Amino acid sequence: MKRTLSLFESAVSRARVIRQGDIVQVVIDGGGAFVTFTQEFHQAQKWAAAKPATGNMVSDRGRLFEQIGTLVSRPGSMVSTRGHGKYVEALVRAMNQAGYEISEWMLPPELKSIATAHLRPSAPRRAADDAAPAAAPDAAADASVPPPRDDESRGGRA
Repeated sequence: MKRTLSLFESAVSRARVIRQGDIVQVVIDGGGAFVTFTQEFHQAQKWAAAKPATGNMVSDRGRLFEQIGTLVSRPGSMVSTRGHGKYVEALVRAMNQAGYEISEWMLPPELKSIATAHLRPSAPRRAADDAAPAAAPDAAADASVPPPRDDESRGGRA
């Protein structure tokens, strides 16, 4: 007798689940990808493991993904970015720390600045950066050019 698949097994049958500490990425073959918190994914996984599969993988995925409240998706995914603003922001920051290229993901307009934050120096840092290059060439010039010698040291007349 064949064992019945759970809703979770059916939903991730053609997907990769990549666990990375506090976040989980689900890459769906032909269906995009999304990232969510490990805790939310684990709760949805436990819920879906107790339910029998319907036999329709797409509807099983939909039912599983409905259980995840906060997620960030790639453009063209079968689910879209959703969740409360502060939780989505925390997820985006966790993705950034994990090394994800944030600009490749669908973000709400208010969070797009996180994706490019590393490209813009902050205002206090800019003042320090402006002062540093001015001092650096002088220091480099002093280090690379020997001090001037007087005529006696060159063997010339005094």
